[in-house]
Amino acid sequence: MISTAPSNDETGSPVRMVSIAQGNFDSLQTPSWSEFNVLMQRIETLEQQRTPRGAEEDASLLPRENGSTASSPDDMKNDPLHEKKNLRKKKSSSTDDSPDSDEVVRLTESEIEAIYDEYELPESTYTLLMAEPVFSIPFGTGIFAVGICMMCLVLACKNELDNGTARNYHGLPAGVQSKVRMAQYLGIIIGVLMEDEIPQGLEIIGKGVEQRKSGGTRFSLRRIILPALLRLAVGYLFLMCLFLTVFQENTVLDIFFDVLALEFVESIDDVIFGLSKRGFFGHQLRVATNITHVIEGGRESHTLRKWSKRCIRLVYLLNVCGGIGLLISVTVTQKQGKYRCKSVTVAFGDDVWEAAYITGNPTSGDDVWEDANVITGNGPKKRLLIFSHFNGIYVENGTHHGRPKYTEQNKEDGDPFLTTTGAEIVYCEDIESWVFRHEHIRTSLSEDLENDCSWLLKSPETDSYDIIELAEESEWFVWKGLIESEYRISIECNECDDHAGCNYSGKCVDEICDCDDEHFGILCQYERPCPVIRSEKDNTTTLSLLGDALDDEVDFVEVYGRPVYVINNMRGKPFSLLRHGYPADGDQYYNVEYPNSTGSDSTGTVGVGNLAPHKHHHDGFFEDDDFFEQNDSPGFQKLLSNYTFVLQYTGRRWYGQIKPPGFTGLSFKEEEYHAFWNNAFSGLGDEDNSTLIISAPTSGLASGLGSPVGVDFYEMRRRNLALEIGIHDYDYSPFGVLIPLAQYEGSGFFHCNKPE
Repeated sequence: MISTAPSNDETGSPVRMVSIAQGNFDSLQTPSWSEFNVLMQRIETLEQQRTPRGAEEDASLLPRENGSTASSPDDMKNDPLHEKKNLRKKKSSSTDDSPDSDEVVRLTESEIEAIYDEYELPESTYTLLMAEPVFSIPFGTGIFAVGICMMCLVLACKNELDNGTARNYHGLPAGVQSKVRMAQYLGIIIGVLMEDEIPQGLEIIGKGVEQRKSGGTRFSLRRIILPALLRLAVGYLFLMCLFLTVFQENTVLDIFFDVLALEFVESIDDVIFGLSKRGFFGHQLRVATNITHVIEGGRESHTLRKWSKRCIRLVYLLNVCGGIGLLISVTVTQKQGKYRCKSVTVAFGDDVWEAAYITGNPTSGDDVWEDANVITGNGPKKRLLIFSHFNGIYVENGTHHGRPKYTEQNKEDGDPFLTTTGAEIVYCEDIESWVFRHEHIRTSLSEDLENDCSWLLKSPETDSYDIIELAEESEWFVWKGLIESEYRISIECNECDDHAGCNYSGKCVDEICDCDDEHFGILCQYERPCPVIRSEKDNTTTLSLLGDALDDEVDFVEVYGRPVYVINNMRGKPFSLLRHGYPADGDQYYNVEYPNSTGSDSTGTVGVGNLAPHKHHHDGFFEDDDFFEQNDSPGFQKLLSNYTFVLQYTGRRWYGQIKPPGFTGLSFKEEEYHAFWNNAFSGLGDEDNSTLIISAPTSGLASGLGSPVGVDFYEMRRRNLALEIGIHDYDYSPFGVLIPLAQYEGSGFFHCNKPE
């Protein structure tokens, strides 16, 4: 119990003593500090129950309409602004002091709207454009901030648009992973929510209309709307950059980093305003930025305010739906392959693997490979694998592990093989790389030791869907029994965008070049081949273009995108196509014996016989011949009595070969020809093949060499595997010893006979 009683002090003046009763103890005494604190807390509680705490203080600070302040309870009761300020505190103290009460005080919608009748302009340089004189420093600062922000966003958009090409204007990736796709959707939603210039601009326009409807004159409607329109311009420029950036990225972190970077660029005006407010840019800007500006509204504009907020919500929804809708469209077109090339030309290097395992017959689909040029018994066979024999056109054919699969096409016109099994370039998830492989070529006889996805070539680890970009930017790995790195390949798109894509030598129709009569090639990159070419050594030895009456596009046979030349009815050794002939009969040779895999000894054991003695001046002399001595079988000797010399391309080099007579455009099945599977060169033994001369490497769409004219050629010596075994072990290159046919490098061995 607390009570008070009158008393007198030592001077006789009346004082009031406090009596505090606690429990059964009554005393009349001066309270201690702890007792005094209890007393003050109790008094404060009683005051809170009588009047909401702080009401008087708040009311005393509220300005009245006549400019004075409310200083009495009666004034506060009659002050409408005090009533609005106090709406949020209505019954709050009573509910706080009544813990047993379940009553929840809810403001009506009209009461909530009354709170926002006065709209405080945001702290932004856009506010300076509304409130400051046009030719003042604060107004100029606002213009400067808006200009900086817009310039940064324009540069960002231009940078993204520069990533585009004629076929892919917006520079969109060929495809992205599922995690990246999810990040793209989240990036759009987060970016739209973080963007605040558009909603603020719309809200300020609405407030300007409210002011006009309420009769307010604080700001002219023009000064309100123009800065708000600048906000909208910056906001939609931000969204444009956001969508372009998110659509172009193909990694999760890059998407989120780009969203944050764009948000920072858009908020540069807020940074400038904050620094100005702290006085870093002078006194005038500090004063201007520390003034609070208010747009006045009224009760009569509440309906208009509701529609304004609905409009802002609708704009938010449209921005999000627009971004997501565009991303859905991009997703669909990416899966359809719109942003990637569906037909490419692949050019591998000059590398070879001398012990590739061949399984089955890719030209017939048989399970057993039956060919005279193998050196093992039953089961997989070993072959010299020349990677450039698989150069040519590859076309997208389905998908593999979520990415496009490119399949090798025939070497005539890029149509699918009819019977031959082509190689393929696919993505291998096990090693996260693009790989080149063939289902009939293995890297090991043991399944446990086989390369992942049976790769023969593989790219570095990547998530890319674009093999063209990957080939340009990175070096691959090649398998030669061991992994070798720093291997470059060329992959170029075969699809045109316009006439320039056809080298201005044809028309681009449905992304395919239709060449004029003077050019040919997948992109019309080659001039029409010379009808007749001659040998550098003998002008009377001429080769003619092999015609093709059945081809609708060109009138000559094409192999690997190049013409074929022939000389018919030849006999004997072709001295005019070689640099050296046989040594004279009186010359001294080495008489060297070599094991012959197809021969037998006196007991009939296969693989032990001897080749015919091969003539060398000495073991370091390479300019004598071995081709015709190794090919000394009765069948070959009969062939030399009448044969056709054929000059054809094999993917990277021109091969000069001896073929049976009657080789014509009608008899040659160019649509099924393949340099590897048809044994253009295998280097296996005495029954190797008929390749006699070989050119320097030349490949790629940009090489400009559409014929053998001007290309250096070599005669191949000591190039057979049989020459590496025996009394003299020679470690020659896979093509043997190459003897230049022309005296000077770059002079070429074949030249065009121009018609008179």
